[in-house]
Amino acid sequence: MVIWKKATSLVAFLEAYPRDILLYRLTLLLLVFYHPPSWVAEVPIRIAVLFMFFSRKLSRNRWLWLIVFVGFSIYTARYWYNVDNHKYLINYWVGACFISTLFKDRLQVLKINAHLLIVLTFLFALFWKLTSPDFLSGDFMQYHLLTDSRMQYINTALVGITPEQFLDKRLLLQFLSISPNLETKVTLDSAPRLHLVALLFTYITLAIEMAVLFTFSLKKAPLFQQVKDYTLLLFIFALYSVIPVTGFGFILSILGIAQLEQGEKKKFGLYFLAIIVMQLASRLSILDIVSRDLSI
Repeated sequence: MVIWKKATSLVAFLEAYPRDILLYRLTLLLLVFYHPPSWVAEVPIRIAVLFMFFSRKLSRNRWLWLIVFVGFSIYTARYWYNVDNHKYLINYWVGACFISTLFKDRLQVLKINAHLLIVLTFLFALFWKLTSPDFLSGDFMQYHLLTDSRMQYINTALVGITPEQFLDKRLLLQFLSISPNLETKVTLDSAPRLHLVALLFTYITLAIEMAVLFTFSLKKAPLFQQVKDYTLLLFIFALYSVIPVTGFGFILSILGIAQLEQGEKKKFGLYFLAIIVMQLASRLSILDIVSRDLSI
């Protein structure tokens, strides 16, 4: 009970905090942990953080945000072919943070951009999935179930592939990548339930992403206005608490907070809870719990 009261007091304090400053500092926190691995972006971020976290006025400084945005953009442009999609999203949001400092109503600019980025993110994600035969057939998800170590516990629990078999498949793929040979073939599909599980995960993902897109696109409808944040939270909790792509989940949570109306404390608290859960998942995955590997 005491912990619950402390948590609700903290949420109330953060919800009442100047929203633009909170969003700027959450974004800086995200950049500190998940900045691009290049000095051209890392140095401006460190300089900006040094000043912005100690002054509300400097948190809104357009020149500091411009430096961060330019540094991040230079990195993205230089390595565009190798940059993860969530880093593009973060780059756009950093640009929105800079643009907001040019206006008197900074929070409204942030709110509009956050909502737009959520809609565009899920629109393009669905477009890619619906136009990719490999995804709709379940082949994409099946490949990742067989090769992605973050999904190993799913294989063990639902598919029936043992950890030893999973490791064997990864070693075979690694061998072929080192010594490619057109005459050598490797069969990865060896579990009867694998394709069924892959299809299940494929269409659950599609359903949740469609729900997020429709509710945010049609947010003026009273029903969608009430449930839109819960669809996004469902997506974040369902995906990023078990497959910890923390940078993507973190930026989606920030965008979710940014587009909230003042006074939506429950949704606000859930977005913060999502950030905490993702941080825990990144260090203590379900795979560790299943395998009982809780070593420090």
